[in-house]
Amino acid sequence: MRALLRVVTVWVAGAGSLLAQGGDAAKIHEYLKSLPNPAPPAYGEVQRLALAANPLGCEDHPHAVGIIRPGYLWQRDGKPQILEDYDKHRAFYGCFDWHSAVNSTWMMISLIKADPTIAVAPAIRTELASHFQKQNIDGELDFFTKLRGVGADFEKPYGYAWLLKLYGEMKTWNDPDGQRAATILEPLAKWMSEQYVLYLHSLNYPVRVGLHPNTALDMGFVLDYTTQTGDKTLETAVHETAMRLYGNDRHCRTASDQVFGDFASPCLAEAALMGRVMTPENYAKWLDDYLPPVYSDDFQLYAKEIDAVRGNNRDTTGTDEEGLPNAHLIGLNFQRAADFLTIAQSLPKGDPRVAVFERLATISGKQGYDKIGAAGYLGTHWLATYALLYENLAQAPANKTQAALTKH
Repeated sequence: MRALLRVVTVWVAGAGSLLAQGGDAAKIHEYLKSLPNPAPPAYGEVQRLALAANPLGCEDHPHAVGIIRPGYLWQRDGKPQILEDYDKHRAFYGCFDWHSAVNSTWMMISLIKADPTIAVAPAIRTELASHFQKQNIDGELDFFTKLRGVGADFEKPYGYAWLLKLYGEMKTWNDPDGQRAATILEPLAKWMSEQYVLYLHSLNYPVRVGLHPNTALDMGFVLDYTTQTGDKTLETAVHETAMRLYGNDRHCRTASDQVFGDFASPCLAEAALMGRVMTPENYAKWLDDYLPPVYSDDFQLYAKEIDAVRGNNRDTTGTDEEGLPNAHLIGLNFQRAADFLTIAQSLPKGDPRVAVFERLATISGKQGYDKIGAAGYLGTHWLATYALLYENLAQAPANKTQAALTKH
């Protein structure tokens, strides 16, 4: 009898969660019918090659001179001087900045893993052979471990998160070139994993901006790494930090999302992360209190097209890109799309919001592709990476967002 009562209690708890979501099911279904229903963006060999052209075109193009960095590539002795033999002692010196070089490398690995016969596979392998020699990564590790003071925060946390995600992608690539590169990269990944744990433990408050240091965005990338490599120490730190910083959050201020220059949605990035560290039932309850109903006025910001083209939304960096569409706002389409899919895959299967989030992912992804070529080099050095983040979820929707660790 006690066993039966336990079963009934568990069922009622789960049903209660679904009823909480399903109470507005009719409104949600009506709202879904009001949304555009575009076909998913085409994604085949032609599109993969077009995306691959972006990292291949920038990996060997040195970082911009004008961006201040603590001596990584450019030395300041009177006028800027590039580091002697930088291509022998640095691995991530291309694609405008360090983290973009890292995520561009991740993109190439992800593409060749999914399609080993892609036409640019030889070019990707050549890049790996060039950038991933032991002396390159030794130089990276020597540089990072010697940073002190404010300079010690160089590329922390966003760049660290991407480096770990890259290592996880390499580590799980069943290919001699991938395994060789992963072995060479391992010391730097191990050090950054240890540093990331310390970083998470030091956080009293989350960073909620729609840019690189967003805590939830970066922890999501780190979870990709821990899932692939089984790094339980870091995985535990991410889970505990997520619950500590976000577990009691309520009523995200959606009206403050989409600020000029953002490439991530603070509200959606947090929602996506929490879906990966909570059980579907607990997550559904948390999401009830965190995001407004999808049919409400407060949610409609996410259903509207992001204006990256007109007026003040154009680029204002003072570079040759001045006046072009804003690259970050274009990228926000892809980040939103990936977040929508992660949220959908994390909810209980019977939750009526799943179909809405999936529809919004398709809409956002299409809008990103419509503008992806409009932003010049400020876009091409990274936008394709975020398109692939979306595509990897869209093409493999079998709930890959679920983390390996027991959820809360």
